[in-house]
Amino acid sequence: KMSVLVIGDASLLARSASAASSLHFVPCTAAAAEMKLPLPAEWASSVVIDLPGAKPEIHRSVMPDVLRVMAKGAKVSISHRDKDADTKAWIDRLVFAGFVDVSESKSFDGIWQATACKPVWDAGAAVPLSLKKKKTAAPAPAKKVWTISGDDGDDLMDQDTLLNDEELKAAPKAVDDCEMAEGRKACKNCSCGRAEAEAAGDAAAAPTSACGSCYLGDGFRCAGCPYRGMPPFKPGERVTID
Repeated sequence: KMSVLVIGDASLLARSASAASSLHFVPCTAAAAEMKLPLPAEWASSVVIDLPGAKPEIHRSVMPDVLRVMAKGAKVSISHRDKDADTKAWIDRLVFAGFVDVSESKSFDGIWQATACKPVWDAGAAVPLSLKKKKTAAPAPAKKVWTISGDDGDDLMDQDTLLNDEELKAAPKAVDDCEMAEGRKACKNCSCGRAEAEAAGDAAAAPTSACGSCYLGDGFRCAGCPYRGMPPFKPGERVTID
């Protein structure tokens, strides 16, 4: 069943009556003044508003009342032929009245037309919102990193002032390479050169024989021979003299 509300001139009646099972007509002159439509709420399934003349006018109370008598989701169509009319004002009038899906167009012969729909929801309808925050894993603690900036204004410490002269004198002596105190013999597998140094030192300290027969014994040694009193030894044998 099609219920149509027509606001305009009488020529619209013939075009709208054929498609409507119920029709209510309002002259455009009546819409220029404050009015209250004698229709129940949500009666019209379609509304056609055609404003003839050079200066179309419609009272600001008309469109909110048109919205009242329209069914949810019903469509309204407004058209006029005023080329100088402020079309934005007509669009704002529909939006402020509560219509949605507002659009406009203009034909080649200069007819401006706008369409809009009544919302399918009730005025003041509310939808509960869930404000519970989703639990998220706690972020891993950030690693502490030391940063050094060359522009922090701190002066570097002079390493020469860390120890005074008295502290330098009391500093412990460094241990030698083979970790043996002074006076100890070289280790068995010495690789630092101590064994060679000891052998060279012993060879330099060993007395040389002038006669070449000191190894034969005291019977062949002179009075000042450093080997007197020692037993004979083989030529070239290492002899330690205490």
